[in-house]
Amino acid sequence: MSVTIPLHDLKGLLPDQLRQLATDLGEPSYRGDQLFEWLHVHQARDLDGMTNLPARFRQVLAEAGAQMPGLELLESSASDTGKAVKFLFDLGQGGNGQGLGQVEAVLIIDGDRRTACLSSQVGCALDCKFCATAQMGFVRNLHAGQIVEQLHRLHQEAQRRGERLTNIVMMGMGEPLLNYEQVTCALRLARASDGQLQIGGRKMTVSTAGHVPGILRLSEDDLNVGLAISLNATEDETRSQIMPINRKWPIADLMAAAKTYFDRKGRRVTFEYVLMDQVTDLDADADRLAVLTSSIPCKINLIPYNELAPGLQISDRVYRRPSSARLDRFTRRLKNATRHTVTRRDSRGRDIDAACGQLHRRVTDAQSAVSATPQRA
Repeated sequence: MSVTIPLHDLKGLLPDQLRQLATDLGEPSYRGDQLFEWLHVHQARDLDGMTNLPARFRQVLAEAGAQMPGLELLESSASDTGKAVKFLFDLGQGGNGQGLGQVEAVLIIDGDRRTACLSSQVGCALDCKFCATAQMGFVRNLHAGQIVEQLHRLHQEAQRRGERLTNIVMMGMGEPLLNYEQVTCALRLARASDGQLQIGGRKMTVSTAGHVPGILRLSEDDLNVGLAISLNATEDETRSQIMPINRKWPIADLMAAAKTYFDRKGRRVTFEYVLMDQVTDLDADADRLAVLTSSIPCKINLIPYNELAPGLQISDRVYRRPSSARLDRFTRRLKNATRHTVTRRDSRGRDIDAACGQLHRRVTDAQSAVSATPQRA
């Protein structure tokens, strides 16, 4: 009996992979469909509860090393505004007994939309100077099943409220395009017609700090998801200071990739632009932003900077949120200079460190991020 499908993450396997797994183990392919239903509709946590699967099949799966690693909910916190709920999950322990780390995910409540903001990595390697996740450094990529498990937990919270998830954004911890295979697999699972969620690609958005090869790869993918680019500066010197990825793929390359994405997908790109006092909120920035985006069908989303909690600054410079007057001035100037839709995001969850750029796993001792013991709430 030869098994050709990886078994370390059953929840991260696509329907055709589960059918192949069933046949590899000597079962009819429809057993894979039953397995998918248990994993993604009933959200089973172990093989024993899959009662319509033959005991011999469950035993063979277990003996072959099939695993269903789950997430332990350490804590959840709701925003005072009622517009966000943040969840802190522990990934458990690896084979060496060391903790695999923790990630955060956020349920965003906005009108009739219920959006799952999901993490793709534990930590992040990109070192953006204004982002809390950067203080963790990079720990590891998440498996597709761990991304889907976040989605299931947020879906359960929405159900508890008598609602359902409508949108998915890959805007949590990590750079999604540096974990491309697992992220796109998770999104395929979320849209699967025989799954519980059935969220289409037009309701999914992948955000990137500017990984140009990943953008081009995504432009050729059949997922047809939305693309959001964290631009955050209008000239290379400033962007390289606050987002070191710009040293590898400067603004001109990034804008060319964005144009390619639109040309191939026919979907407007969203440019996210964080407004930081006296850094990215100058009149000249508004003018340059209008010029940079003039040839790309897009939306521009202005995000007033969400200041980090004490101890999370990773730069010698302390970034500040602009005053309301400066925010209004920049917004007006940009709207007058561009034909594109310009919005200013009312970041949800600032009071619980759940807003844009605030997600982080607190490191509470001198251990490295890789080996830090998870702290139970």
